[in-house]
Amino acid sequence: MSDASDNQKDLITFQSGRFGEMQVPAASIIEVPAGIIGFPHATRYVMLEHKYPVSWLHAVDDPNLAFVVIDGFEIGQQFDFKPPLTDKECDFKEEDEFAILIVVTVRPDPRLTTANLKAPIFVNMRNRRGVQVIFDDPRYSTRFPLGSQEPQPPAAAEGGEAAPEAQGALKTGDAGK
Repeated sequence: MSDASDNQKDLITFQSGRFGEMQVPAASIIEVPAGIIGFPHATRYVMLEHKYPVSWLHAVDDPNLAFVVIDGFEIGQQFDFKPPLTDKECDFKEEDEFAILIVVTVRPDPRLTTANLKAPIFVNMRNRRGVQVIFDDPRYSTRFPLGSQEPQPPAAAEGGEAAPEAQGALKTGDAGK
């Protein structure tokens, strides 16, 4: 079998209501066995890069389900997000690297855009399995205002309006080690 055939076998094709037909590496799939609040049927997702600082968390099996997310490590150190080490489905271990995805509600006026800090999604980088956690803590809001927050893009980031690209690896912060 040729390398090209092997590469095709490693791709998953799915339909996106927003971006059309997409192909992503099978290894980039994130499983969320319990689903995301309100969407328990959707358990397989892929990260699609967009214009910094946002990405799309797109359901592979539902062409119309995609969440705007930001990297939880970009929110700031004032929030102490800890992964759910007791979650059996994600199998988090103390030494595991993890990503924190924060779901964003985008408003027509960007100053009114908010982030749901109360229910972040943790992704174990070792096995690419995720879980949404609800924090019962008044410090975490479901409508944390982002309009005043202006995260600075990494020096290598280039802003563009091209179609999103599938991410093979999620970004992790230093706290995720």
